[in-house]
Amino acid sequence: MIMDIIKQGSRARALGRPRDACNYPLDSRERRAWYEGYDGSTWDFAERVTHPAVASRSRTTRDAAANPTSI
Repeated sequence: MIMDIIKQGSRARALGRPRDACNYPLDSRERRAWYEGYDGSTWDFAERVTHPAVASRSRTTRDAAANPTSI
């Protein structure tokens, strides 16, 4: 789905449509994907959302896994 939206943005630029022709809601990942295709760029790493399985782990669990000698 997101790849299709990136392709839409790329196609819009190739057809000469203006950058503000994006019809996705503000602050949506679809809009960012469309702009990614239009601009030929990628999202900043800091803007990416972590996977829910990773985000649900507590900080102490991650710290313990990263440094097992500190337990």
